[in-house]
Amino acid sequence: MDEKVFFEEEKKLKETICKIEEEERFIEKTLSNANMNYDMENIAKGLVLQMYVDKLENMKKLKNTPYFARMDFKEKGKKQENFYIGKLSILDSETLEPIVVDWRAPIANLYYEGRIGEASYRVLGEMISGEILLKRQYVIENKKLKKYVDINVTGNDELLQNALEEKADDRLKNIVATIQDEQNKIIRASINEPLIVQGVAGSRKNNNCTS
Repeated sequence: MDEKVFFEEEKKLKETICKIEEEERFIEKTLSNANMNYDMENIAKGLVLQMYVDKLENMKKLKNTPYFARMDFKEKGKKQENFYIGKLSILDSETLEPIVVDWRAPIANLYYEGRIGEASYRVLGEMISGEILLKRQYVIENKKLKKYVDINVTGNDELLQNALEEKADDRLKNIVATIQDEQNKIIRASINEPLIVQGVAGSRKNNNCTS
């Protein structure tokens, strides 16, 4: 690993965690200022409050490992963007810009299926073309960056082995960081079309597919 790059990524991780903690405090303040004794018929208010409760719960879960990958993509005619990919999306409450992109988002599909160089993805029926400049995987534990690996395809053997060695409760939670190209196609396949998944016994045909 390049020490300068590691330092920059370490700094980015600290900034991300700091931003998540700021979002946590904002939500906690919002909830504490809300009138929790609202009329049960006020469905709209109840839904908004529940949304904040769910968001706060997700942030607390993600804080120790907010993301597991990064992809730099330059759309044609636009400037380069760096996407940090995690299990759930996190938005800046002020700018509404993504701090972390959900691994199920269309742009994240490039990370799983694209290779360095020209690439495209579909969103809302429109094909977006550009160039993948970087694909990087991380090992992050308890808010600390342990290592990073630059890749061209997904499915890094070392990261997969780390995930499989975790206790059963955490195994499926973290397997999304090791999804390979073929598995990604299966996960994102239309539910309205027939699909056959082949594999020998013990090849984890079911366990590698999670939402």
